[in-house]
Amino acid sequence: MMIGKINRSMRERLMVTLEDVKGTQMVNLGVYKIINDGELSPTGENVTFAPEKIELVINLLREAQKKTAA
Repeated sequence: MMIGKINRSMRERLMVTLEDVKGTQMVNLGVYKIINDGELSPTGENVTFAPEKIELVINLLREAQKKTAA
């Protein structure tokens, strides 16, 4: 299930999806290339983690945000 996407560049998107992996729901952050007709094609660059880790990932991203704002 598609949650959302972020433009990574003119030719790439970061897609956030929920996926069923062997009967377990997982969060997937995957990089997709935009090909000729606007279709998205997976690059194989992705990170998958359990929903229980979402808060930890958010906290780590907030820490990164603080360090880049300084």
